[in-house]
Amino acid sequence: MFELSSETRVNELEAESPAMMNALMATGIFREGDNSDLTIDALCWGFGLNPLIILNTLARARASEAPSNIDVSELDGLTLTQVVENIESSHHDYLRETLPLIGESIGRVVDAHGANDDRLIDVQTLFEKMSADLENHMLHEEEALFPMVRDMETDGAIKPTRCGETVGGPIACMENDHNVVREELGRLRELTDDYALPKNACMTYRNMLEQLDQFGQNTAIHIHKEEQVLFPGALKAQAALREDPA
Repeated sequence: MFELSSETRVNELEAESPAMMNALMATGIFREGDNSDLTIDALCWGFGLNPLIILNTLARARASEAPSNIDVSELDGLTLTQVVENIESSHHDYLRETLPLIGESIGRVVDAHGANDDRLIDVQTLFEKMSADLENHMLHEEEALFPMVRDMETDGAIKPTRCGETVGGPIACMENDHNVVREELGRLRELTDDYALPKNACMTYRNMLEQLDQFGQNTAIHIHKEEQVLFPGALKAQAALREDPA
């Protein structure tokens, strides 16, 4: 049985999964005609990349070989800087405007119905944690990864940030954040019975569930844009700079 690891060879990826092979080539560290007998470990370190970063990319590609129902065709043909601007305007601005409003809606529902449903307290606690997690995630992107991406396109170089001198560091952190948020979104759906409206629910309760559903959809698209477009593109751009630093 195939097991993906740092010792997996490129030719094993070719035989196992077209999606993983396409994801690897999209990073720019392997091209048609290169030595396919290399392990992922040897290939990554040859470009100064931590193999864990590429392994995460490959694992995502393998898991998503079935077609996704998330459409990000609006990003087709955009530069990486334009992709960053799209993420900031469509998702970061949305979250900063919406998270406090949803928190207030949850608070009103808890005050009105919390005594009869302990899960509402859990929803409130979980959402407060998610809000803090997402704010930290956005700040990390805006202070590290996004400036690196812009520097690569405008200056042809990466200015060091608190995350170092390569995009791999912040990308690894962002992917970990995404995994946490996915788990939290799953738990939120469980606690709300997949945002199902209880019998005789008031308008405030209905509004809260609609806000949570929209929040979940926006966050899923946010994650998809970064993992399927921005992260591979940033790794590919960095690899190109290493090959042609001039």
